[in-house]
Amino acid sequence: MKNPFGNPVYRLDLRSRVREKRLWILAVFFVLVPLVLSLLGLVEPSKPGRSPFPEAGQLLGGFALFSHGALLVLLSALGAAQRISQERERRTLPALVNSPLGAARIADGKLLGAWTFSAWLACLTLPFLAVASLWGGLSAGGLLCAWLLNVAAAFAAAALALGLSGLFGRSLSAYLATGAVLFLWCAVVPIVGAMVGGLSDPDGAGLQVLATLAWYHLPLAPQVWLFSEGFAGENVSLWPPAAALLVWAFVAWAGRALAVRGLKREVY
Repeated sequence: MKNPFGNPVYRLDLRSRVREKRLWILAVFFVLVPLVLSLLGLVEPSKPGRSPFPEAGQLLGGFALFSHGALLVLLSALGAAQRISQERERRTLPALVNSPLGAARIADGKLLGAWTFSAWLACLTLPFLAVASLWGGLSAGGLLCAWLLNVAAAFAAAALALGLSGLFGRSLSAYLATGAVLFLWCAVVPIVGAMVGGLSDPDGAGLQVLATLAWYHLPLAPQVWLFSEGFAGENVSLWPPAAALLVWAFVAWAGRALAVRGLKREVY
């Protein structure tokens, strides 16, 4: 079995991304915003005899999980939406397609590059989650589980966007298609689920099925579930995170398959 990190497409993609100044601007943004938020939480007047650290820690933990999680999914998708279509615009795709690598290995290299970008952004939130756990008394294990779910959702969104990038000839078309699919996934499907639930008024097993089909697979839904349940306890159900991971795995597989199909259509 070949080492995926030795993929020449991945190594070339990684070198080109490191040279982009915009990625470092994103890193500064990811670090500065929670830093400012935590400082504001500390200087905010607290009740007499109470430490400001728990409130600041909970605020910082919630922001790092959900605001950064939403940004991570969005930026991962947008960052992957031009990885193949940009090769067409630069006229470098014929050299890739006619190389001995094959469509599958090219797609794997591009996908691994997109996932590396997502993981790099996600790792920037880990220090703030550690501080939130120390200050706010939040479960470190629960925060880590929610963070891993953020990463999994970002990986699924990146793979889907990469597949759309392989189908569309221009980066703009790939961006628009990615935005439309994300809107359909994160807005239209939950609205339809709410309408169906309001009309049918399901109960018991029916409600569980509806929630799985309409809500549990959303990028931040299982994290919200864990956060609302306090990350721990004997009665916490693990079905929402498990259902989300299954759906995200299918989305990632479908995105890769679309990317491979788009590359195989290229004939020069």
